[in-house]
Amino acid sequence: MSCGCRTTATATSSSFISDERREIIGEKQVLGAPDLVVEILSPSTAHRDRGIKLDLYARCGVRQYWIVDPVEDVVDVWRFGDEPGHERFSGELPVRPGRERLGLIDLDEVFSRHLDLWESGA
Repeated sequence: MSCGCRTTATATSSSFISDERREIIGEKQVLGAPDLVVEILSPSTAHRDRGIKLDLYARCGVRQYWIVDPVEDVVDVWRFGDEPGHERFSGELPVRPGRERLGLIDLDEVFSRHLDLWESGA
């Protein structure tokens, strides 16, 4: 992802660009900040995700930054721009790319532990 702050590019777990801003999607790269960046936290990236990347995304025009913490079963949501803020969610995560809520993500389902089924091949 290239966010427009000089030539900054970072690897992200996932990002979202709204249909209204699709013109920033180039043939080989994104030519601007996405609306939403999602990082899946791991012990090796936690410091970078919560520090360097948080600061970078705030400066470069990312509208929301979600950090999914599978150890704590929570999602930290930072909103930048007109109404900046930080919230931590467990249970349900409201999806609000702007002021309007579009839906809910069931975090209990996201963080459910079905690894024993996957590992057994069932």
